[in-house]
Amino acid sequence: MGHKLMTLERAKKEINMLQAYVKLVESYQPTTIEQEIVKEYAIKNSIPKVCEKLNVSHDKVVDVISSLGKDELHKIVRSGYMKKTKHTRGYSYDQ
Repeated sequence: MGHKLMTLERAKKEINMLQAYVKLVESYQPTTIEQEIVKEYAIKNSIPKVCEKLNVSHDKVVDVISSLGKDELHKIVRSGYMKKTKHTRGYSYDQ
């Protein structure tokens, strides 16, 4: 848990959101390699670990995660990934 204080009501909401996320990830039944990538990234939050476990390229994992979400878990994972990598994305002025 973070170091900032929160209200009891906010804590309860966060607990509910986290429980729903855990349930979603644990019940996710991948049927394609793309869904396997989404689930592994949701569990590990690490591209290198997903690559190693599924024996896929870094580019493949990034392409899948950053593509438009096809289901609820993919949308959540993509949103988190995009926020996490926002500082590394931007406009190139080399044109």
